Amino acid sequence: MIRIGTSGYHFLEWIGPFYPPDLPKEQWLTFYAKSFSVLEINTTYYGLPKVKTVASWARRTPDDFRFIVKLHKQSTHERDNEAQEVDELLGVLEPLRSSGKLSGLLAQFPVSYHANSKNIHYLNHLAERCGSERTFVEFRHSSWDTDYAVSTLKDMGLGWVAVDLPRIRSLPLPRPAVSNGQGYVRLHGRNIDTWYNPEVGDRYAWDYSRSELEEWVPRLKALDSRAELSYLFFNNCHMGWAVKNALLMKDILQRQFEVI
Repeated sequence: MIRIGTSGYHFLEWIGPFYPPDLPKEQWLTFYAKSFSVLEINTTYYGLPKVKTVASWARRTPDDFRFIVKLHKQSTHERDNEAQEVDELLGVLEPLRSSGKLSGLLAQFPVSYHANSKNIHYLNHLAERCGSERTFVEFRHSSWDTDYAVSTLKDMGLGWVAVDLPRIRSLPLPRPAVSNGQGYVRLHGRNIDTWYNPEVGDRYAWDYSRSELEEWVPRLKALDSRAELSYLFFNNCHMGWAVKNALLMKDILQRQFEVI
């Protein structure tokens, strides 16, 4: 089974390409949930939402809708006082937890976070802080692109995130691995020119072609054979391409997979 969604939903650029122009913003999430069964919350990377905001997420989505929530940058990029941040995040997410709609947490580390004993030790510490909440880990440096890294996450009970990124030497290649019983894929686009040069354009400005998405079919078959459930998120939110590509991917996959 595969759940397909996007990394966020609250984008003005989606008015027209996805949201009707006359649709009030407070109805965007409900509208989104008519097309997708899962949503990745990325705003928590920058700051904690209010409990009433989280409660509204639960209230405005169907019973079978699910959320994955990103850890704050203190936990992944700054790695300073992350214990307090994780505890506070889990506290405000209680409305999602109590409604059964919280499927896990996402820890996305920067390209400067290399595979070494110090960082492996930190991962183990972070896993302990997240406790029983299923946590997925995304690496952005190629040094983690190994079977050993996958087995290390498995030993810690952490989930492996497979990534679709520009083909740059410092970045990992797509690795369809499963380390905690569930598959997880994030598609960021393949814009080599802008990835390390924001003055040229948006890092995630990429509109996947059908053939580029079809490259993922055999990888997803590998995931599907080993995972009880897989999540597939599009993070190329520029110009509404994430929803466009997510809907196209649903069309491609529903012929061969159970897609919800």
